[in-house]
Amino acid sequence: MEYLTHIKPFVIIAYYIFISLLSISIILDNKKPEKIYAYIFLIFLFPVAGVLLYFLFGAHYQKKRLYTRYRNYKNNFLQELIKDKNIERKLITSIKNNIKLPRLLYNLDHAVFTINNEVKLLFNGEEKFPVLIKELKKAKRKIYLEYYIFNSDNIGNQIIEILIEKAQEGLEVKLIYDAVGSSVSQKALRRLKKNNVKVHAYMPVLFSRVAHKANYRNHRKIVVIDDLIGFMGGINVADNYINPNKNNLFWRDSHILLKGEAVYDLQLIFISDWFFVCGEKLEPNKEVDISSVKTYIPSAILASDFGTSDEIILKAFIGMISMAKNEVLITTPYFIPTESMFSILKVAAKSGVEIKIILPEKPDLRTAYYASYSYLIGMLKTGVKIYFYTKGMMHAKTMMIDNDICTIGSANMDYRSFSLNAEVNTFIINESVTRQLKNQFYKDLKDSVEVSLEDLQNWPWYKKAISSFARLIAPIL
Repeated sequence: MEYLTHIKPFVIIAYYIFISLLSISIILDNKKPEKIYAYIFLIFLFPVAGVLLYFLFGAHYQKKRLYTRYRNYKNNFLQELIKDKNIERKLITSIKNNIKLPRLLYNLDHAVFTINNEVKLLFNGEEKFPVLIKELKKAKRKIYLEYYIFNSDNIGNQIIEILIEKAQEGLEVKLIYDAVGSSVSQKALRRLKKNNVKVHAYMPVLFSRVAHKANYRNHRKIVVIDDLIGFMGGINVADNYINPNKNNLFWRDSHILLKGEAVYDLQLIFISDWFFVCGEKLEPNKEVDISSVKTYIPSAILASDFGTSDEIILKAFIGMISMAKNEVLITTPYFIPTESMFSILKVAAKSGVEIKIILPEKPDLRTAYYASYSYLIGMLKTGVKIYFYTKGMMHAKTMMIDNDICTIGSANMDYRSFSLNAEVNTFIINESVTRQLKNQFYKDLKDSVEVSLEDLQNWPWYKKAISSFARLIAPIL
């Protein structure tokens, strides 16, 4: 066995040459500096595990190239459709004296505010699903669904039965589910396909049960019915989103029903994702009768994904916060902000804007809990008020600016939502809708406890150490 003592030094030298070359490769990949530091830190601190983590979550070169190529192709396809249909995307320059937000969204991604819209806020699964089921049953021509989590559990099977029934009636029924987030049984998939429901997984992966953090996931939750009715927000199709649930964990979430012109943009998002998952080109329907729309709520849809966006939802959020004069209210399950988001919140707070953020007391991801710690310290030092929701899991993704601007959607306040996942948010300029969201925010405050700087500074040393480590790898969580 003496030969092993001679081999070991060569193995160590070879390994360090390998990780040195790997580090150079990471740098040349032109990732953000904070991600470069995080990956290199992991690789050198944990000799084997760090490399495995990088190849699992960071080195999707083939997938990234494929994703970007398809996304660029998709974008050209949509532009051709819009051009062929002579669909004009006109910028509304001012809505109730609000000029900056419409211009910002238009310049970010040609997202436009439309006026002829109804908006119904739906809080928690017990409010969303009865309305969704009612609208699905009323569908006459078309149903499109797209979810990060679509489970074939009790509520999922109820919806599956409606989809099958509608497809048998001759409606066009299509479903996209994320391969990592969803848990759809093979039996359910066979039944759907057998009964003319078109189903495709979004970017299938091996071992999806253990790949819950795989990159480039479709985190959207979208339904389009007859091109007139749309649903979007934070609520997936799973039993745990309905209170009470078998997990005995109260789940606070927010969703919206849209009716009107804004649904056209949800339709375009689904069409682009459908083309991405199966290559089929669907025609958008612009000729929708909106005469039944009873209110005029300015709304704009902004979608982002790795392939075509430049962190546009992050930039939209930063733009909104910079417009605040008095108040910013935020609910999010994960608070791992980019440096730019962290900075704009601190600047706004120091300028006198009152900022309140509600987070879950115990999020479903412990790494997010620890990574948030140092950011919260920085927020509290600048006067931002932080609250931990104690009633259950705070999963809502909302933000309200003063009395008339709000957004609701699928994007969390973290790197993954801003940089990697496919997300979608609705932006609304309307006092009534913003007031309803604010009322819910202050209702949630009654089930929350305010966090003081002293509370966090009195954490045990080992929790602070874990938090410091989590902060270093936060860009890749």
